[in-house]
This record gives sequence, structure tokens and C-alpha cells, in this order.
Amino acid sequence: MDCRTAREAISATLDGEEPGVPLAQLDEHVAGCRPCSVWRDGAAEVTRMARLAPVGELPDVTDRALAGFDPVRRRARRGRLRWAVAVAALCQLGVVVAQFLVPDPLHGGGHLLNETAAFNLAVAVALLYVAARPERARSQWPVLLTVSAALVVLSVADVVQGAVGWGRLGTHVPLLAGALLTVLLGTGESGEPRPGRGRATPRWFARSATAAQRREHRPGAREHHQPPAARRAA
Repeated sequence: MDCRTAREAISATLDGEEPGVPLAQLDEHVAGCRPCSVWRDGAAEVTRMARLAPVGELPDVTDRALAGFDPVRRRARRGRLRWAVAVAALCQLGVVVAQFLVPDPLHGGGHLLNETAAFNLAVAVALLYVAARPERARSQWPVLLTVSAALVVLSVADVVQGAVGWGRLGTHVPLLAGALLTVLLGTGESGEPRPGRGRATPRWFARSATAAQRREHRPGAREHHQPPAARRAA
């Protein structure tokens, strides 16, 4: 009997479980192996101390645990954020209308004006989608945050060069505000439990998971890693 099997069997006997090996062989090995004998005495002492140790008084953390969970407050915050996103979306639609009604050389004309209007309209639709489906707010983060970051960097550069006025910069406020509100709404939604909500296995991991399951169910695949009792039962 090797030391690893012997120590697993000793651990099983200390826990009141079937050792999986004949006790006579286990005693014979321990009697002739000083490291295993010392290991058995140490394990027995640790087990005895763990079982006899007094159970201390556990602190009551109920109030602290429930302090951050207030369904009424969460729903109210969620409702305020949804309304704020909807307002930002309407303001963004106002920017689209103003592009056609208020001539502005910076907007350009012709096809360039149509392109910028289409872009602003798409942002407004994205914000309206977030307001209607707050649980999907995180899906709009890549586009809204990328556009917002690019606008901030380019606007700062234009202000430094004196190439744009504050009135023109003000048309970006609905987009930036909507992006910020979307982040706040998506952050709150990500931690809110809902029935039927779970984490699905990504498609790119499906093949590796299936292969792992096949290896797991292959006869004798796990026998080498099982304790003596489990190998005996198998």
C-alpha cells in the first residue's frame, strides 16, 4: 500500500467513512511507515480539536445584509433612470430636427447633412430602446461609449483650436447624458435577479465543454483521482 492511499484511508476513518481498504493492511502500513504514523496522529489531533472547539456567538448580519436590498427603492431608481433616458432620447431627436430646420455651416449640407442626421437619429433610437428595455441597456454600451469618448476627445481638440463654439457643443449633451444614464441603468440591471435569468454557456466554449464531458464519462477516466472508498465502490 502506498502512502497516498493510506492517508486517504486514514482521513476516511477519522470522518467515520468507509476507508476503502482492509483495516489490517492499513494498520500494517502505518506501523511500518513513520511518516504516515506521524501524519495519522496529527490528523487525529486536528480532527479532535475541530470537533471539541466551542462554537462562538455568530454576529447578526441581517440588517447589514438587507441594507443594500430595497426592492421599492431599486424600482424607483430604475423608473427615474428610464424616464431620464427617454428625455435624453427626445432631446436627441430634437437635434435631428434642428439640423434640417436651423441652418448651420458646421453641419454641412447635402449628403453630409443626411449622414450626420442619420447618425443622430440612430443614437436617439438606441436611447429609446434602452428606455423601453432597460434589461438590454448593456447591449448599447459599446456604441454609445465609443461615440461619447470620441466626441469628448474631438470636442476638446476643437475648443483648444477655437474651431467650434459652445452652442455647437451643446448639441452633444443629449448623447453624452444618454450614454451616462445607460451605463447607470445597465449597472443596476446587471445585479438585479429575475426569474429565469441565468448564464448560458458561450457558444465558443460549447465544443470544449462537450469534450470535457466525454472525457469525464469515459470508463476509468476518473478512477485514478478517486479516494480508495470510491474506487472500491466503483
